[in-house]
Amino acid sequence: MTDRFYAGFMVLVSSLLLLQACTQDRQPCLTPKASILKAKAVRVLADGTAQDTALPAAVLAPITGGTLSGTLYPGGSSFTLSLSPVADSAQWIFATDTIGVVPDTITFRYERQLHFISNACGYTYYYTINSVTATGHSLDSAVIKDRSVNSNANTVHTELYIHPQP
Repeated sequence: MTDRFYAGFMVLVSSLLLLQACTQDRQPCLTPKASILKAKAVRVLADGTAQDTALPAAVLAPITGGTLSGTLYPGGSSFTLSLSPVADSAQWIFATDTIGVVPDTITFRYERQLHFISNACGYTYYYTINSVTATGHSLDSAVIKDRSVNSNANTVHTELYIHPQP
């Protein structure tokens, strides 16, 4: 009887282990999927030094290859945007104010890399910025601070240098 009991017990334990192995824990995806490019406007002073600046009524709008993923708040100097997963460049209109300012065109050129997050979350794109150019109306230049664009929203990738005030 002990052999039958032992065999039955082993079948029961094996069945429970098999059942446990077949059930999946479906946890929601807690990892951010979007890759966010963060840019910051900096004013160039007359002596050539740079200073963080507040933009009271800045304008930012996509032309090609991107979407605005954050809001440019009045008085802020930082903004976030998304790059296109199907294009190698994105163009944006940027103006420091809504009145009396000729807008600049900012062009981001980048490489896309498909990145696996997890089975539950799927894939996303990470980007490597190759260059940033800007027309010279209000912007003096654009500088890449960090080329790697991923899901880390705390990294400033680009600084936009605004011409000094006369």
